Amino acid sequence: MTVSPDMVRLNGAYDSDCAKAVWDFVRRWADEGKTVQMTVTAHSYSPAQVADMVGVSRPTVQRRISDGTIRASRHGSRWRVDEADVDQYRLFLADQMAAMVADDLDF
Repeated sequence: MTVSPDMVRLNGAYDSDCAKAVWDFVRRWADEGKTVQMTVTAHSYSPAQVADMVGVSRPTVQRRISDGTIRASRHGSRWRVDEADVDQYRLFLADQMAAMVADDLDF
């Protein structure tokens, strides 16, 4: 059974029906004496994918990885950025834009 975040969230809130379905699945297998193993897999993205997601160029993402603004890890010779780190970078960009707008409006 694979459960994605989109399956669990309903209109931004957690869907109790999905949680019940997962629990029922685990209980059914446990009742049959089987072991249920659960793992969590975080999505990770290439710098090009991150660039597309946040609306900047790939070289900009590469520079931000190099300067530490975006946390990334090497997998062989390639960089990967975890989904949570993409979200952090989006918040960073939003804060920068808000600061620029506030400066323009003299708040």
